[in-house]
Amino acid sequence: MRGLDRGREVVGVDVVLIAIPVFRLSCKVGIDRGRAWSIFDEMLLWATAAKPRSIAQLSAESNLPRQIVVASIARMMRFRLVELTVKDNSAKFQTSAYGREIVESGRPLPFFPKRELRRVSFVIERATGSFFPSGQVRVRSEFALKQETDPDIRVLVVRGGPPVSNEAMLAKLSQIAARGWEEQVALVDGRTASLRQEFMVIRVVDGVPRNVPEGASQAFRAIIDDVASRTVPNSQIPIGYAGPSEEATPELAVHQCHFDPADLVIGGSNQLECLRGIMARAQSRAIIHSTFLDHNRFKDLLPEIRAACARGVVFDLMWGAETIDEVETRNTAAAVEIAKTIRGDRDLAGKFRLHMTSTRSHAKLLLVDTAEGDWLAAVGSCNWLSSPFRSTEVTVVLRDPAVVADVAVILQRLVGRRGLADDIANEMGILSRDLRKMPARPGLAEITLVVGDGHDSAMREVSGQARDRLVIGSNRLGSTARPGVVMQGEAAAQRAQVEVTLLYSIPSGPLKNRHARKLAEEAAANGVRLIKTKTIPLHGKFVAVDDDDLTVTSLNWASASSDPDLPEGDVGVRIRFAGIARHAVEILQHIHPEMIQKDTVAGEEGQITDGRP
Repeated sequence: MRGLDRGREVVGVDVVLIAIPVFRLSCKVGIDRGRAWSIFDEMLLWATAAKPRSIAQLSAESNLPRQIVVASIARMMRFRLVELTVKDNSAKFQTSAYGREIVESGRPLPFFPKRELRRVSFVIERATGSFFPSGQVRVRSEFALKQETDPDIRVLVVRGGPPVSNEAMLAKLSQIAARGWEEQVALVDGRTASLRQEFMVIRVVDGVPRNVPEGASQAFRAIIDDVASRTVPNSQIPIGYAGPSEEATPELAVHQCHFDPADLVIGGSNQLECLRGIMARAQSRAIIHSTFLDHNRFKDLLPEIRAACARGVVFDLMWGAETIDEVETRNTAAAVEIAKTIRGDRDLAGKFRLHMTSTRSHAKLLLVDTAEGDWLAAVGSCNWLSSPFRSTEVTVVLRDPAVVADVAVILQRLVGRRGLADDIANEMGILSRDLRKMPARPGLAEITLVVGDGHDSAMREVSGQARDRLVIGSNRLGSTARPGVVMQGEAAAQRAQVEVTLLYSIPSGPLKNRHARKLAEEAAANGVRLIKTKTIPLHGKFVAVDDDDLTVTSLNWASASSDPDLPEGDVGVRIRFAGIARHAVEILQHIHPEMIQKDTVAGEEGQITDGRP
């Protein structure tokens, strides 16, 4: 038998080259290096906030060695968290005004790292999804592989493969790039990111793999052993992907936190005030996702946008009109006009970035940072850059760091379809990581983001749990209304005599007014009031259950369903908090008094007719 050993012929040696397809990724990253604060630092800062203490007192009360206390106090003094004072003829230490503000606000202690740029390269093998630094593996292009002179080369053809979303790539990159707990990835330069499909070459000599990378999994080693043992030289060997798969829509957590009912914004003009208020609070960053665009609406907001840009705020505007030709063309045309305005305005150029490609999402999202170091998000029904703010909209402003982190993850998934080449996706992934490290805002509310088929699950759940009242708001009433929400409402009404109301404004698609009247009559016979709004149109989408359960979303409950291929196509937020649903219904009844009338169904052009059978 013959083979090759480092380019030389060796008689009697059996050499097999196994080529495993890999993704080879490289990019430039910014690494923040710095010493994190410890629990001992936090404890000593709290102690000196209560009253001035000497080193001896702090050591005795904390049961820490004196040298640890001295080192901690010295470091906190360097960052102006603690200051020296003289009390009772002795030197004592107390929290500074700056340190006291941090203690009382519950914000994390300030972190002042040193940043360095670093080129990182790694591979993800496609057989089991393992990843390794490029320096640990032998990688060849398809062309170079064909030039190999070894007589026995076996190429794996993998069915399926590992996830290559921005979320998955960023997680692997962080593990490769950060060395130790004092480093973390702070930015990824998407312009330098490259993703190539190549081959990892494993050399097997007399049945023994010689260059399997350090840390390879048992599943990976088992594949190498299996392929090497086969008697099929110079062949392509099909195998199935044997690694972990990525969930299409991982379940979003329920966060127990504080919620102020004032952060539930209902109405038309109130949405404009909300948008202006959020932009006014932005410190350096603002991201807007509006399903539709309108050049005139953009010009109406120019004073607020210019003021924010003058403060140093960088905007990203994204839109998500569906791929219906007419709709997408109209929004593309609006995007072109907005882009012309931005280019011609020196205050906006370089600070307001408009994305010309649709995300295909119907979500309406806002995300900004604040001067206090916090982040705010808004989720709801309002198309921020196309709405005339005359219809009834419903929006929820979110402040808890963990909830806002979930909004950042949704944005990351919406735009992160090109791996690490998407700068906003990289930024959102890093932001969500940092937000999850921040302390929660304690409170009695339970808040969950709702995406994808989570809407269907939520509707089934609330229709089965409602005891007294179920109010559903949908801008459109379409052909999916009956299976989507009407049947759910009928089941609730028949199960527990629940008062069920479905409020809408526009018949949609093939459904005409006469069909809506017929559907309303059938629903009324089963205990569901189907009401078409009168003077003020409803664009808000919501579900209010009894007194304490409210869901606000972008999904038209009565005319659409979630897209399994785009889970983030509609985004909502569910709040369980004492009185929140009752509060919302009371505001909506004031705007739409037709909701209060009993035993009625919707008639032509919003006229109310008797709905009893």
